[in-house]
Amino acid sequence: MPRLRLLPWIVGGLAILSALFAAGCTAQSTPRDSSEAYVGTALDGSAADFRLVDQNGVEVALSDFRGQVVVLTFMDSQCREVCPLTAAHLRSTHQVLGDETASVVFIGINVNLEAIEVADVAAITQKWRLDEIPAWHFLTGSAEELEPVWRAYDIAVVPGQDEIEHTPGIFLIDQIGQKRWYISTPFDEAGTPQWTQPLSELLVRHIRELYD
Repeated sequence: MPRLRLLPWIVGGLAILSALFAAGCTAQSTPRDSSEAYVGTALDGSAADFRLVDQNGVEVALSDFRGQVVVLTFMDSQCREVCPLTAAHLRSTHQVLGDETASVVFIGINVNLEAIEVADVAAITQKWRLDEIPAWHFLTGSAEELEPVWRAYDIAVVPGQDEIEHTPGIFLIDQIGQKRWYISTPFDEAGTPQWTQPLSELLVRHIRELYD
């Protein structure tokens, strides 16, 4: 795969972003009682709006979904490892919620500038079986359209040896467009991944809380 060009805003900030996310998941999310499980990082503030094109060629904006909970993640449309696992958790979340997902929207934003065509996100939507989720939108666009969205959500995107590396995790946005949770793999101070509930279980839990 051709190397993704390095974005100027990433070159100086990737280490800082990585440290912030690791620290955020550790300091904000890990309870003092180590017997308690990780639940994610609580967030606040308005979620930045965006307008991009989905796998069906339809323009979609975050603000289109006021009144619904939005599950937002960032995915490499050519990924072979982490993103397919994330997709499986999204499908599981949809299956567990059942009829409750009528009020939940699932959005992925492409981080691969070498595969930004509608056909690219449409093909991977089918391969990862995300088309089983009726309210799934895999959004893509030009570099000029995608990069500001990455910046707005502090998503670092850099080329790895085999795949593009990017900030992982999922944002939950509430019915009035406020960021409420960031859920990812928690790390200890040494950078070691810690045990947590499956991602899908945490998503189901927090989505239901937002509707209580």
